[in-house]
Amino acid sequence: MPEQGLLAEKAVRLAIAAGAGHKPLEDAVGELAAGGNREGLERARAELVARIYRRSDDYDATAALSLVNRALAAIGWYDPYSWKHRRKP
Repeated sequence: MPEQGLLAEKAVRLAIAAGAGHKPLEDAVGELAAGGNREGLERARAELVARIYRRSDDYDATAALSLVNRALAAIGWYDPYSWKHRRKP
């Protein structure tokens, strides 16, 4: 199974565990975000969206997508633009 498939399946397992009360939600998000693998999380998000598109009643995938989105927000992103005030010449 490709790496992104593994990450998407891990997100599904964590979402199920969090939904059942076996793992706190923040711990599940932290476990996904721990590697800091933004590209992997984005691929997993795309896979989960495709899975939901194929079967709209896939609630496990929907919960996993929520976890992946939270993990992406926790990692943050790089903004190449400097927002500092610039003086006009």
